[in-house]
Amino acid sequence: MILEISVDERILKIDVSPKMVYESNGTLYEFPHLEFNEDYPPIYHTISVVVSMEQIDMECTLTQEVENQLKEKYYFEKNEDQIVVARLEVAEFPNEWKGEMGGSWYCWLDALDGDYAVIGERADRIVNEDIYGEVLEYGNLYYIQRLDVHPEFRGQEVGLKLIQHTFKYMLRNANGIVFVIAKPMKSKLSKKSDVFKSSSRLSNYYKRCGFKRIRDGSTKSIVMEACIEELHLDS
Repeated sequence: MILEISVDERILKIDVSPKMVYESNGTLYEFPHLEFNEDYPPIYHTISVVVSMEQIDMECTLTQEVENQLKEKYYFEKNEDQIVVARLEVAEFPNEWKGEMGGSWYCWLDALDGDYAVIGERADRIVNEDIYGEVLEYGNLYYIQRLDVHPEFRGQEVGLKLIQHTFKYMLRNANGIVFVIAKPMKSKLSKKSDVFKSSSRLSNYYKRCGFKRIRDGSTKSIVMEACIEELHLDS
């Protein structure tokens, strides 16, 4: 991956190898004393593609001017001393927890969030109509809340590769179905105020790594789904 800035009227290209950083958070449980209910939050996973300033310093002479330009052009996290290329946020709803509650996917997810409710309704239909066999009987439900790629790295399949790599390697023993709603969001990694406005283009983007659009007249949202083992990246 190339970081590119202008220094002394010349273009400086810095060849770097990003790394992936994984974070997960949720509530700790003291089974069997815990009582599950619909207000129970999911497990949240955050996977980031980053380049440390230390690595950049190893690839070039990190003068104050170079450092300032890098921090101005790219998204810099001061507390971690790194540039963030892309970030994926995923909510995981374990099937085992739903079983402990004794209700439906919809009952659980609707109590938490409106977007979740759409996913929960679809999940119940998948189970009741046996659409994917037993994939949600023994697997979990995952919802991609946000996929954010810095504008300077768009068009390089960074986001799609991040999704694929996350469910193949970062989330251990991941099994089940992944949902995403193709809706525009303002990037948290960019200072620009522009918003990518085309939901249909977003849906075509997700189709490239295996997601299928749900044809459901009950919602205007473009809801998409994929079994984890079907996630791929077309060449």
